[in-house]
Amino acid sequence: MDIRYTQGEIRLMSSGYGVLVALRQLARTMATPAKVGFFISVPQVLEIAEKLGVAAVPRNERQWFFEEVLKTAFDGDKLEEFLKELLAVVERHVKEVEALTSTYPGTYKMLSWSLERARDFRRRVEEVLAMYRKFQKLKEEYHKSR
Repeated sequence: MDIRYTQGEIRLMSSGYGVLVALRQLARTMATPAKVGFFISVPQVLEIAEKLGVAAVPRNERQWFFEEVLKTAFDGDKLEEFLKELLAVVERHVKEVEALTSTYPGTYKMLSWSLERARDFRRRVEEVLAMYRKFQKLKEEYHKSR
């Protein structure tokens, strides 16, 4: 079944409100190593931001910094690239832990939680990326119809 949205709903969705809420939740998750499965550091995020030309100034708490960087990437239309780089960081961690557990099988019991949570976090980042792509499509359609 095809869902029909009203012009007002499309305007709200094309404003990016849902994406901003998702970014806030993603930043909260990124700031909690137990939820991600590993520690995402400020220098890692700063390196991604600098690589993409996203303005970032580390200060205050990590969650606030992560949220501000994600919002700045969103405002600068660089969120897709930023999230892809973040996925690469997660993928590197997963491969490192998988290599460690295959070399030392006894460590699997201790590190399996890290792998599971990193994979869950990867899925969350992919969901935000899909939501952002949908937002971009709606934004395009809305501006064409005006």
